[in-house]
Amino acid sequence: MNSANVELEKNGIKVVCPVSAYNVSQIASYVANHLYARFPTLKISYNILYNEISHIPMYIAQMPVGMADACYFYKNSSIYFRAGLKFDTVERLAFHECIHHFQEVKDNKGVLRKLGLCTYAKGRAFGNSMNEAAVQFMTSYGTFEKRDVVKYYDVTFPTDSPSYYPMLVNLIKQISYLTGYATLFESTVYANDAFFNKFKDEFGVKQAYKIQEGFDTLLELEEKIIRINNKMQTKDLSAKKLKKYTDTVNSLKLELKKTFFNTQNLIITSYFDTRTHQIRTVEQINEYRKCLYNYSNLIGTSHNYSFFNDYYIAKMSQLDKIYEKLTNPSTALSIRSEDAVTKSKFRRFVNAIKKLFGLNRQSEYFTNEN
Repeated sequence: MNSANVELEKNGIKVVCPVSAYNVSQIASYVANHLYARFPTLKISYNILYNEISHIPMYIAQMPVGMADACYFYKNSSIYFRAGLKFDTVERLAFHECIHHFQEVKDNKGVLRKLGLCTYAKGRAFGNSMNEAAVQFMTSYGTFEKRDVVKYYDVTFPTDSPSYYPMLVNLIKQISYLTGYATLFESTVYANDAFFNKFKDEFGVKQAYKIQEGFDTLLELEEKIIRINNKMQTKDLSAKKLKKYTDTVNSLKLELKKTFFNTQNLIITSYFDTRTHQIRTVEQINEYRKCLYNYSNLIGTSHNYSFFNDYYIAKMSQLDKIYEKLTNPSTALSIRSEDAVTKSKFRRFVNAIKKLFGLNRQSEYFTNEN
């Protein structure tokens, strides 16, 4: 038995049979068609996609409870699907795993060095959670999965992937809304540094790595919750043991909720605080305002979450002051008439927002940010 098979069995994966050549061809056609049609900026021809996918070894396998229904195993560049799945489900799952195949970068010895946004060094993976989120985001978009507003761990949020990595997909979409979707997709498939370079430039290096850590923590916490829930379902537990597991899960859920909001808030402040200091024109103020306003459609919320509303109002007040500096005759050599009109409209807009929220103060975060 080769080392790849040994490792598969260690993870509880037992091959039942290969996927038939006919079904592999169907999968290749499905994935190639959707990748080609939905991601034109990748500039990969259908024939190249089909030929590459049709040569990926694919297997039906028995998998442990709690493991994903499909997985890509880089040591033998093969895909494994859980036994008993309907074929249309297999096709959609294959989309995700085929992206993993394309993003794989190995050295001359066959050692995995990169997997899309994830880098492997000194036995550790850096950026794995963000990579999984990006691949699933692409999969949801590529397979026309219906967006939905869901509630997990007492957090209500919109997501393109209600069933797989919903929170992480929400957060990666928040980031790529600001950096550009095309850049994220390109780096996810080609394993280049374009996305991370832009991510660090737009958010700051320190903040970018903290956000990445937030993704890792979210995935770790969710995996812990799944493992404990599996134990609770598969074992005959005493009342004392059951209470212990239940208390642990509840504690992990609270930590997960806290981590989600901390990560979301850091995404918001890192990007928009930096952009505030880069404003030089009235047009940039309008672009900034629209960007922040539209961002409200992406965020997760809960009954006690008020950070974004407070932050938004604080930024509107700050933009009002920037308008004043840009358009006040005492601080500028000339004022264009349209700037003055825009200023008047903007003032009315800010006052309306303050009145709407019933707030005339800056948020606690904004007041203390310096």
